[in-house]
Amino acid sequence: MIRGLYCATAAIDIQQARVEGISNNLANVSTPGFKQENMQVQSFPEALLVQMGGPNQHLPIPSMPQGIGFAGMGSLVAEVYADQSPGDVQETGKATDMALRGPGFFAVNVPTAGNPMGIGYTRNGAFRADAEGYLATGSGYRVLGEGGPIRVEDSDFKVAPDGTIEAEGQIVDRLQLVEFANRDRLHREGADIFVDPGDEAGADRAVITTVGQGRLERSNVNVVDEMAGLLAVMRSFEANQRIIQAYDEQLAKAVNQVGSLR
Repeated sequence: MIRGLYCATAAIDIQQARVEGISNNLANVSTPGFKQENMQVQSFPEALLVQMGGPNQHLPIPSMPQGIGFAGMGSLVAEVYADQSPGDVQETGKATDMALRGPGFFAVNVPTAGNPMGIGYTRNGAFRADAEGYLATGSGYRVLGEGGPIRVEDSDFKVAPDGTIEAEGQIVDRLQLVEFANRDRLHREGADIFVDPGDEAGADRAVITTVGQGRLERSNVNVVDEMAGLLAVMRSFEANQRIIQAYDEQLAKAVNQVGSLR
C-alpha cells in the first residue's frame, strides 16, 4: 500500500515537470530559433533492494530463494533535453536578421563572473546593432566573428552564405559559426542560449552550415502537439490524485477500524 503511494506521488512529480516544460515551450513559441524542451523518464532506482543484496544475492541456505525479485518504486525525470530539429524559416527583409541552414550555431560572447570572455551558442538570429555599433542578440550578448565581437556600425551591410560580412565594399569580419559532434551535450542557458561548460559537445568550425540574411528561423514548437500533451498530463495528474486518495482512505481504515479490533 505504501509502495502505491510512492508510485502515485512520483507520477504526479513527473506530470508537474511536464507541465513546466510544456509551459516553457508555449511561452517561447514565437522566440526565433527556440528549441522545444523534452524530457526522458526512467524507473526509480531500486536503492533499497540494492542495499538488501539485489536480485543476485545468494542466501546461505540452498533451499531458500536465490533472489529478492524486482519491485518498482515509480519513475522519475532522468533528463531534460532540447529537440535540435530545425524550425521553419521566414523572410523578414531586415539586414540584422539571420537564419542558419544546417546543424550549426552562432557564437556569442556570454560573460560570467569567472570568465568575461565566455562563449555561448544560439540559433536565434534576431540581431541588432547595440549602442556602440556591435552586432548583438536581443539579450545584449555580442555576436562573435573570427576576430572577436563584430562591429557593423549600422544596418547597411551584407552577409554572404559563408558568414562573411561586407560593408561599403570592405570585408568587416566573418561570423564564427560552430558545429558540434554531439549537440545533446549542450546545456541551455535561458530561452535561446546554449553553453558547453565541460567541452563535451565537440565544438568545431562549421563545414556545412550556411547563413541567410534577412531571414529568421522560427521556433520548432508545435502548438497543437503541446496542447494535446497538456491535456494528457492533466488527465494523468487527476488519475494519480484519485489513487492517492484511495490509498489514504484504505490506510485510515487500517488504522481506525482494523487496528481497533480485539
